[in-house]
Amino acid sequence: MIIRPRRLTPGYFRLLQMQLAAGRGAESGGRLLTPLALLLAAAGLCLSFYSARRMAGPRPPQ
Repeated sequence: MIIRPRRLTPGYFRLLQMQLAAGRGAESGGRLLTPLALLLAAAGLCLSFYSARRMAGPRPPQ
């Protein structure tokens, strides 16, 4: 559970760091997780580029 204060304070960042450190110990060693995340990121970027090109419309003949 992440507590969201109204202002970002140094104590809040320390709390987030402690939560991340605790989460790393409980995380199982997923060797497939990092390459899968990179693959999904690349697919998202390609899809975003493709859809932006489609929305821009056809290019005029050169």
